[in-house]
Amino acid sequence: MKVYTKTGDKGTTSLYDGSRKSKTDMHFEVLGSMDELSSRIGMLVALTTNQEIPLLRKIQRTLQDFNSHIATINKARRKLPMLDLNIVTELEEAIDKMEKENPKLTKFIIPGVNQDDAQAQLCRTQVRTTERSLLRLLEEYKSREENLRQINQKRESDDTLLIEITTFTVPKVILCYMNRLSDYFFVLARWLCTIKGDQDYFI
Repeated sequence: MKVYTKTGDKGTTSLYDGSRKSKTDMHFEVLGSMDELSSRIGMLVALTTNQEIPLLRKIQRTLQDFNSHIATINKARRKLPMLDLNIVTELEEAIDKMEKENPKLTKFIIPGVNQDDAQAQLCRTQVRTTERSLLRLLEEYKSREENLRQINQKRESDDTLLIEITTFTVPKVILCYMNRLSDYFFVLARWLCTIKGDQDYFI
């Protein structure tokens, strides 16, 4: 299988379900942001050598599962990975465990105490960027669907052909997970300082 296909030379590319869209489509904005997040997590794995690594790798695999859902508009065309709330609970349990070891937070902190801390904070901010992109994608579809419904109502009264409405959704667990994931990386960054004997850098 060749790395290059030349099918995207004119500025379009395919989603997982075969839908072909412009590379500037919000789907690819989210997928690209998710890809960057996974790469940042990979850098964190390469930097640190502690017991959090297995969970970090699992997070990367989970993000890949999310990508399958985000890249599929027509859910009937693909068998998608099953997702449940246990993945959110796992993050919460990891957060609670690390927080027991972290010193009490009383002030705002600045990233960059050590390399591990700085990279974990980069993961945190990338999670937020990805989350915002995903919400914009969902809001874009919601707005588009509402506009098409209004057009269809008018056409129905005029006896003209109706416009087909494409609905796009993602499992709610993805939104819950992404929201919790930024908390996880914030706590992880502090914990990586704690286990090295470093203190938070306060404003």
